[in-house]
Amino acid sequence: MDVVKVAVIAIAVLTARAKCEGEIEIQPNGEITKSVGSQLALTCKLNVDKPDQITQLEWRDPLGRRIDNTNTDTNLYIQNTPDSGSALLVFSQITKDMAGTYTCTAKYSNTEELKASKEIKIIEEIKWKDAPEEQYPKLGETFRVRCEAEANPSASINWERNGVSLTTKDRYIVKANGLIIKDVRESDDGLYKCTAVVISTGEIQIRNIRVEVQIPPKIEPMNNLEIVEGERAQIMCKASGKPPPKYTWIKESSREDLSKTDRFSVKPNEGLLSITRVELIDNSNYTCVAESRAGRDEAYVQLKVLSPPRIYEFLNATVPIKKEAQLICKASGRPAPAVTFRKLSNRQPFQLGIQKEDNRIIVEQRFDPAKGESYGILTITNVQRSDDGLYECIAKNSIRDAYKNGHITVQFAPTFEKTRNLTSVWTWGERLANLSCIPEAIPNATIEWRRQGVTLEGNSTNMWVIGNGPKSFLIVKVGNQQRFLGHYECRARNEIGNDSIIIELKQATVPKPVQQVKIAYITATTITFDIVGPPNFHDLPLRKYVVQYQTERIGHWNNAQNYTWTVGAPSYTLENLIPEVTYNFRFAVINDVGMGGWGGNQQITMPRRSAPAEPKILIPNYHPDDLVQNRDIIISSYADHFDLRWNVPNDNGAPIDMYIIRYCVIEKINGEWKDNLDKCSPEISHSFQYTNYELKNLEPDTVYKIELKAHNSIGSSSPAQIRIRTPRDGFYGRATTCSTLFRLLETALVFLLIVR
Repeated sequence: MDVVKVAVIAIAVLTARAKCEGEIEIQPNGEITKSVGSQLALTCKLNVDKPDQITQLEWRDPLGRRIDNTNTDTNLYIQNTPDSGSALLVFSQITKDMAGTYTCTAKYSNTEELKASKEIKIIEEIKWKDAPEEQYPKLGETFRVRCEAEANPSASINWERNGVSLTTKDRYIVKANGLIIKDVRESDDGLYKCTAVVISTGEIQIRNIRVEVQIPPKIEPMNNLEIVEGERAQIMCKASGKPPPKYTWIKESSREDLSKTDRFSVKPNEGLLSITRVELIDNSNYTCVAESRAGRDEAYVQLKVLSPPRIYEFLNATVPIKKEAQLICKASGRPAPAVTFRKLSNRQPFQLGIQKEDNRIIVEQRFDPAKGESYGILTITNVQRSDDGLYECIAKNSIRDAYKNGHITVQFAPTFEKTRNLTSVWTWGERLANLSCIPEAIPNATIEWRRQGVTLEGNSTNMWVIGNGPKSFLIVKVGNQQRFLGHYECRARNEIGNDSIIIELKQATVPKPVQQVKIAYITATTITFDIVGPPNFHDLPLRKYVVQYQTERIGHWNNAQNYTWTVGAPSYTLENLIPEVTYNFRFAVINDVGMGGWGGNQQITMPRRSAPAEPKILIPNYHPDDLVQNRDIIISSYADHFDLRWNVPNDNGAPIDMYIIRYCVIEKINGEWKDNLDKCSPEISHSFQYTNYELKNLEPDTVYKIELKAHNSIGSSSPAQIRIRTPRDGFYGRATTCSTLFRLLETALVFLLIVR
């Protein structure tokens, strides 16, 4: 009981003392723990008897510095209160560095110093400092999967993958700032769970990190490319890797980025390089660059630009005979073309080297592959006139051929080889004689005319010269002055040599009478003559035969009829004569001078009218192979019909009014052909207006005899006969008429309809 009394008395004493001395109280009471970003107000309150004696009331930060900031826009400031015995410290937004002990101090009655402190603990929530949600290690490297957290108190980090906790073991090392994976493999792809835990507060944060293993690009081998100039080119660059790389193309010769170059285009996601129109300057190496986050790879490909041959020089050559000629043909192209030659008059080109057929001719080739140029040399030694002419230069490479013509001109002395036999010129009456001098010569010859050793100037009344090269014509007017007949010399000269020719000027006359006339063939209305003209070895050529004829009763030639044939005609036939009438005939010959005298007189009485001559059956497309065992049987082209054709025979004085046709199946009995009378057609009357007839409905593989007669008012001709054999089926031979073609098409159509 005494102890209690003592304690009560002590407390009373102390309370009384405190009221006398004063004290400071900081509110809120107790321990203060705040999180970053929150707000707080600390109130410093003085408990004294005489509040008006309080001075120097202030707040100090954990470093002892006085806080006097009153700007309410800041994180920490002093705010006045209506009560002079208190001070308010405001934390408008708490930060990590505000943790510590804050002290409130004041003086009381100018002598007593009062103070109180309050510790503020700051809690920092877990915050991810370096923990990307997607991370990309490279295959084969050592990689740290970053997962670093900030917290106060600090957090511990745990790792997990596919529900399995990861610890430092084998290829894994767990560190505070991440998970180290050694020798990264593609199987390390996946979702990793990083867990940050503050044990003292129980706070936890989980970060899922997707790890995608990257594989550096690797370009597949590319084949070198050959492209023809002017064409479109595409080069594909393919690379493996993860993620898929982007592509760029570089031209090595100029280091150009081809995505920015005219005529080139690049697809960066596919690796395709396109050239719209390839030019020779595109011949280069090209580098493909495949690049991604995982790395970079390069590979090059060679683009070889090919160009077709182009002959850019092929000059003509002019060389004297018996000298050496050379043609040089220059060509370009990629690859450099092979060059050879061909004379246009020959089908085959020359071979390289000495020609087997003519060792005077040598072909050589030279190449310059770097420039894509080549040239060929054609050398001909001991040149002859036959070497003159057009030559073709042929340039070939793997793309195509090029051709160009050149000419070798062989110079030679004048010659009259082609006119050496034309040494006679004829004149008659007042006709002017034209003596032509046309030598062959390269270069052109200069020509002069001479007679009896004297050069003719060509300015006289009876003769004049037209031209002195390369042709010359001497015009001579003979008339009645025989002295101008005779021999004239034409001389031709050039720088290579000279030659001359003698031309004789002769007097021409009309032909002599015919030597002989015979009757070759006669009918009631026609006569065919055999005529033998007069000898004509050194005179003008004979042009025509003339026959003059009249009936016997006229007795004179004044009103006689004339008919003319060209000498050498297939036959000398006179038509439209009257049967049973006697005619007188005489004959003459015509040349360029005129008509000669009459001769070969004949008196002929025409036969009486009769039946027509036998027609001549035509065998179209006849070929010796159509004969059966070399006998007179013609193989028909078709199994079921035959097209019979013939020529119109002579009517023998009475017009043909029809044709009579008959055909029979024939069989060989005892080695002789016999008619099968049961298989003979009746006689078929056919209009005289037509000279063909189609035999229808014939049997295949059968021999027929066909008879054809011409008929007029007097009777029928002897029959023309032909034997034919129809083929087994189908058609045979090479002929196809329109009607037959239509028949075949009709048969095919019927067959198709039946099958359908």
